[in-house]
Amino acid sequence: MTNKTLFLLGQLGKPHALNGYLYLNHEIYFRNFDLTGLNVVIDSSEFKIEKFKTHLKNRYLVKFQKLDSISSIEKFRGKDVYVSLTQIDNFISDNLPWPGFFISSILNEKYHVKNFFYAGELMFLTIFATEEYTIPFNSNFFKYENGNLEIINFDLFQ
Repeated sequence: MTNKTLFLLGQLGKPHALNGYLYLNHEIYFRNFDLTGLNVVIDSSEFKIEKFKTHLKNRYLVKFQKLDSISSIEKFRGKDVYVSLTQIDNFISDNLPWPGFFISSILNEKYHVKNFFYAGELMFLTIFATEEYTIPFNSNFFKYENGNLEIINFDLFQ
């Protein structure tokens, strides 16, 4: 794993209504999860998401605990929101966590995770050792166990 402990979840947008809601433009992977109750970090301070809901197509709203007015949330507009590595097990899909948690880490003592990207509904991980490889990020090629991500299908490399 990497030494990094905070990972970008998304960015807050403008306040919505008067009850303390803000738009959240967050990483596509996390849109499959209800973020209610999630502890996040904004400007080195921790906040708890009290409510999370969709608003129109591909738009999401969050309300933080104890922030109930537009005046209390205006200062958060444009701020980045981070999630802690300690919450990795809350974000498992297809038996794998979000690949962003593994950027710059080493898999199978050889392959470095360079980045990940989406192609429609599919997600790919780019890794490198002496050469760069792009691999579908799914349980056919990777497994996640005991906090470690491993490559399990080496057929692509031969």
